[in-house]
Amino acid sequence: MSDRRDPIRVLLVEDSPSQLTLLRSYIEATPDLIVAGTAMNGHEAVQSTIRLRPNVVAMDIHLPVFDGYEATRQIMQQRPTPIVLFSASAGNAEQRAMAALAAGALAVVRKPIASTDPTSATDREHFIRTLRLMSGVKVVTRHPPRSTPVAIKREPGSHYQLLAIAASTGGPAALQSVLTDLGASVPAPIVIAQHVASGFVPAMAGWLGSVIPQPVHVINRETALQTGHVYLPADGLHLVITQRGSAGVLPAGEADRYCPSADHLFESVARHYGASAIGVILTGMGEDGAHGLAALAAAGSPTFGQDEASCVVYGMPKAAKALGAVRHELPLERLGLSIAALLGSPR
Repeated sequence: MSDRRDPIRVLLVEDSPSQLTLLRSYIEATPDLIVAGTAMNGHEAVQSTIRLRPNVVAMDIHLPVFDGYEATRQIMQQRPTPIVLFSASAGNAEQRAMAALAAGALAVVRKPIASTDPTSATDREHFIRTLRLMSGVKVVTRHPPRSTPVAIKREPGSHYQLLAIAASTGGPAALQSVLTDLGASVPAPIVIAQHVASGFVPAMAGWLGSVIPQPVHVINRETALQTGHVYLPADGLHLVITQRGSAGVLPAGEADRYCPSADHLFESVARHYGASAIGVILTGMGEDGAHGLAALAAAGSPTFGQDEASCVVYGMPKAAKALGAVRHELPLERLGLSIAALLGSPR
């Protein structure tokens, strides 16, 4: 992240003239943001990003010529730039948005709509705040080399029965990498706290299930955990372990800064599994998960953190490392392979 005194220059990409005008008014009403240019299709978005060099691109996932996913892919290849996607509808577009996150977009949010809508003010504030935050992220196109696992000493008699993972900004791509490298026959359930915008959990699960070898479930009630399956909480809920072999959910409270909360998840894992669980904290903004991972480390669990060089945002792993909670800090391309070796997963 970098400090900036000059206004944040936004490239706004939206094919509806009325929506373009509305979104432009929201940006121009914000003192530290300016509209550096506009585009109305995916091709224009790519060309305008190269020509104008904005600090951040705000782009609808629904676009003519080619959509926000393809525009993201080309921008990240030709001129890596922070990209915030937005969408107002459900369905395949949201799964394309998740794919765009894996291709390099930093965030996806609900599109702010007319001020007569009850949710408009909240969506507008989240949209502006996300543009401001993501504009400071230094994005690069990475091509990690083929890698090998790091040998992690396994405690005598240890048997790991659960894998808990937390992620935020940059998380979808990191999760895809780690879970793919774990393979199809993971000998433990996998529980995940991934920060995602309200309304996008089904799309996140649908996309993730299409790109990894494990089955993916979204839960909204007490659920028996199955070996080799991945679990996410439904929208607006925290995922927690309620007893060995079972996960449940808790409603988000007014004081909760993050939902789902990595701290809630990790602390519940430490309480019910102790040293028989593995904790992993991936790329993300903020410090969610640091205290929970520290609880896991104190219980004797092997704990992993993604290293700074491979993180999109080295926030959550950095905060956990500062607490002494990260026992093994590894680049993304070695995390999944090393955890698989520790679990004894067949590859």
